Amino acid sequence: MITNTEQSLVQPTAPDNFTPSASTFLIILVGCLFAVALLAFLFSPVVEKMKIQKRNLARQSVSKSNMKQLGLALWNYQKEHQTFPAGATFTKTGTPLHSWQTRILPFVDQDQLYQQIDLEKPWNDPANQQHFQRIVRCYVVPWSDELKSPEEYALSHYVGNELLLTKNQGIPLSQITDGASHTISAVDRGDHFKAWGDPANVARPADVIGPDKKTLFPGGNLILFSDGHVQFVSNKIDPQILKDLSTPDGGEAKCEF
Repeated sequence: MITNTEQSLVQPTAPDNFTPSASTFLIILVGCLFAVALLAFLFSPVVEKMKIQKRNLARQSVSKSNMKQLGLALWNYQKEHQTFPAGATFTKTGTPLHSWQTRILPFVDQDQLYQQIDLEKPWNDPANQQHFQRIVRCYVVPWSDELKSPEEYALSHYVGNELLLTKNQGIPLSQITDGASHTISAVDRGDHFKAWGDPANVARPADVIGPDKKTLFPGGNLILFSDGHVQFVSNKIDPQILKDLSTPDGGEAKCEF
């Protein structure tokens, strides 16, 4: 039994007051900084990838808006003229005159520019030259550094489907027997841009889309269909499917892609 006298002799052990030295504090600080740096190193590729994906999605949205404007213009043109515009017009002697993008200018809020163009003279005639040096915003993507040709003509980042937008004569909607929602009218492209006024700004989609072709966006292209809707397709799309989507009256069965 412990008496009161003995209890008074038992004193609690006082805790040691640990004060880290300057060198210990420095080691702890360096360790924390190293951990932060290591986490930043490990996560920076993920963060950078997310930033790139976000940027690509934003850019794709801008280009998709451009193409929808083109689709609406083509649709309104055919409603007014009962035919889609000719992809390119030529004189009887074969001199190139004008492109499909010139014809739809009034339908992309560029009627004033359209009225200044002499349609009886070629697009690159000196009398027309200054008009075709004007950039039409919905014909280009704003982040590209390729907006003008070496001759200072304004470029287009979209090319018409020459199987629909044909030479000298437009195709009426009734002749798109494969269905407007399954017939390509235009696609974006990643290089070899033509001036928007150049009648040569048409091509077969298969000559623009493919695994060996440069694209505006990673992995594929935006396609504008004749009914006005826009869809992203892989640049590895089955060549036969792409060919079927390019013809307005090929009679191919509708397919998923």
